[in-house]
Amino acid sequence: MADAKHDATDITPVEDDRVLNHIDRDNEIAAYAGETAAHIDQETHKSLFWTINKRVLVCMLGTYFCQSLDKGTLGFASVMNIKQDANLQGQDYSWLGTILYMGVLVGEYPTNYLLQRLPVAKFLSANVFCWGVVIACSAATHNFGSLMAVRFLLGLFESCVQPAFIIIVYTQYTKSEQSVLTSLWYCMTGVQLMVGGLIAYGASHFQGHSLKSWQLLFLVLGCATCAWAVFVGWWLPDSPMKAKCFNEDQKRMMIERVRANETGIQNKTYKRYQILEAMKDPVIWCYVMLQVTSTLVIGGLGVFSNLIISAFGFSYLQTQLLNIAQGAFTIIVMIGGAWTATWTKQTAIIMHIWTLPAIIGTAVIYSIPPSPANKVGLLIAFYCTQFYLAEGNLIFSLISRNVAGQTKKSTTLAMTFIGWAAGNMAAPQIFQESDAPRYQKGFTAHFCLYVLFNIFLVLLRMLLVRRNMIKRRDASVGIADMQEASSSGDEKINHAHAFDDLTDKENPDFRYDI
Repeated sequence: MADAKHDATDITPVEDDRVLNHIDRDNEIAAYAGETAAHIDQETHKSLFWTINKRVLVCMLGTYFCQSLDKGTLGFASVMNIKQDANLQGQDYSWLGTILYMGVLVGEYPTNYLLQRLPVAKFLSANVFCWGVVIACSAATHNFGSLMAVRFLLGLFESCVQPAFIIIVYTQYTKSEQSVLTSLWYCMTGVQLMVGGLIAYGASHFQGHSLKSWQLLFLVLGCATCAWAVFVGWWLPDSPMKAKCFNEDQKRMMIERVRANETGIQNKTYKRYQILEAMKDPVIWCYVMLQVTSTLVIGGLGVFSNLIISAFGFSYLQTQLLNIAQGAFTIIVMIGGAWTATWTKQTAIIMHIWTLPAIIGTAVIYSIPPSPANKVGLLIAFYCTQFYLAEGNLIFSLISRNVAGQTKKSTTLAMTFIGWAAGNMAAPQIFQESDAPRYQKGFTAHFCLYVLFNIFLVLLRMLLVRRNMIKRRDASVGIADMQEASSSGDEKINHAHAFDDLTDKENPDFRYDI
């Protein structure tokens, strides 16, 4: 198959022979999807949405909660004397945050390759079970080396979660639903802070036994995760076509309701030209850099949040309980950002706005030394930095809505999550032990990252706006009143190529969400 040769803004018309040769509809989809779109009324749309949620959303929320909770155990354990019990010295604690994402980095490409070829739900369930075992085994660790080993394996098995969820979201939900749905599972990070804070608070009272409080925490959470993995394997469908829990009419309508996404559902053929297109596409590299510049901030705040808050003058138990307030605030920020982006239809602009409170909060923490009189104010400033966490789910939603072609999507997910892992891997190293407790050098680096994030976001928006203009211009050829057609937002698109596994650049019906 010939390689696609496009520049950054070239949109190949569908009449091009290269595009016609690339049309490849999956047999399972062809059995349910017609050549043209079928009308589905709003009441049926709503009914299908809630039918899908019962099976899909429940599993995504629970799984991401388990991942966030299991990954965050190190943060809770940091104030349970794990550093003393495991004899962690200097930058050892930071390396425990870094090694997890080394595991993610190693697992990301094979994971995305396997997700395109294997049943998504079963593959996800197997990985969840494996990392549950790893968390439970973490209770047996006793030094830096053993902790490094289990943290690496944890990252390796967790590497499938976000890519699997993005695949599930774009194959089951419409574009208008994806931002809020993505924020719902992503905000389990906040729920984890709330519930995890309570669990850690309870575990911290487990004193005077041969089993340490942090070991009890690892053991309980690991066993709970294994139990959840079994449920996911039983309850979550692999795809609309293979879901035994839906009847044939429901399957057809579920496929039709996502036709307008123009991102397809599945195609198990790995295509070299789509790999090359993804690697040459400047838009994809913008997504990669957005992931890197956001996670370098988010990852550091996640690992060091308890230490930063305790440095304001709060006690050990107060720090654990304050995780509840922090988690609730994070949920509000994430869902608020996604809802506002959906309502305004301006995701990029909302992402710009959401960086402002984080910049202000960082400036306050950087410039004001902690004292008993201002510790509440500094805590509020730290909560303002949590606005930046919403950037993560908004980036995920942009990727799920704006990349088409199954191999290009798989390659894009591998590239962006390698960037995501690299950012999270390096993030704990920004906060040096020698810079404690105020970490001013780390927060200086955060200021630079905020600037870079906004620059890449401006560039991304410019590229997507230009591509939409070119697509609309090409679509209006042959229409008498071209100016009226291009100025009207109501384009008449028949979505005939929605399931033909064309890339977003190839498909003339594809429009980018900005």
